[in-house]
Amino acid sequence: MLSRQLIIYFLLCLVAILMVKEFSFSPESFSGNGNPAILIFPFVLLTFGLFGYELFLKLKDAAFKRTTWGNVVVCAFIVLIAASVLEISYFNELIQKLGGPPTNEESRIYRFPWLNQYTNTIFVNFYTFLTYASTLTLFTGLFRWIKK
Repeated sequence: MLSRQLIIYFLLCLVAILMVKEFSFSPESFSGNGNPAILIFPFVLLTFGLFGYELFLKLKDAAFKRTTWGNVVVCAFIVLIAASVLEISYFNELIQKLGGPPTNEESRIYRFPWLNQYTNTIFVNFYTFLTYASTLTLFTGLFRWIKK
């Protein structure tokens, strides 16, 4: 089921996540130069899209038994719930470190849009990648499980 192409796209997604993390600023630092990570977002969208498409094709063509599809659906659902909880926790922690949301006058990101040099990692991180991959696996697996 694993192909060289899927592994390459997975590794490119990890590189994209690391690049966004490196080009984002920590809540403790000060940045007046704008958001350099915004230049990476087309690469992120491309790599996530290619990975998702390849994963969908591999799952669509997989020849599992009905019980195996059921297990895939349950595991994908568990990963989706865990990744969502971790993402929410990460979001709350980062916003707290920044002093609040962009509407709070005491916040470091006051009057910034939600996508800024401090909050890039809210949108692109390993938890969002897991949420994306598990959602795709859940719905594809569910379709295949019901179809069998």
